[in-house]
Amino acid sequence: MTFRTTAATLAAALLLAAPAARANDGDDNAFILVNKSTVDAIQFFTKRKDGSWSNDWLKLPVKPATTRALKFFAGDERCEVQTRIVFADASEFNSPVDYCGVTNLVVTDKNMFTQ
Repeated sequence: MTFRTTAATLAAALLLAAPAARANDGDDNAFILVNKSTVDAIQFFTKRKDGSWSNDWLKLPVKPATTRALKFFAGDERCEVQTRIVFADASEFNSPVDYCGVTNLVVTDKNMFTQ
C-alpha cells in the first residue's frame, strides 16, 4: 500500500510540474507569463488570425511574483500577435508581441517585454 501511495503522489507531482516543463522544451508555441507587477494579472487575450480576440487564456489569476506556462494552439505559427493583458486594478497592456524565440513574457507595473 505504501508503494501505491508513493507512486500516486509522484504521478500527481509530475502532472502538476508538466506545464512548466513544456514551456522550456524548445516549443516555439510555448512561453512563460512572468508577473513582476504588484497586481494580479486576471485576463490574457490574443488576436486570432481573423482579427477577433481569443477567449481568456487564464483560468485563474497570475499573482505577483508568480508565473504561468501558456501555449498557442498548434498551427498558429505567427510571430507577432496583438496581446492584451488585464490586471485586477483595471490597468492593462495592449500591444503586439513577437513570440518567436521567446521563453518569457514579462509584465511589470510599467511595461510588458519578452526574454
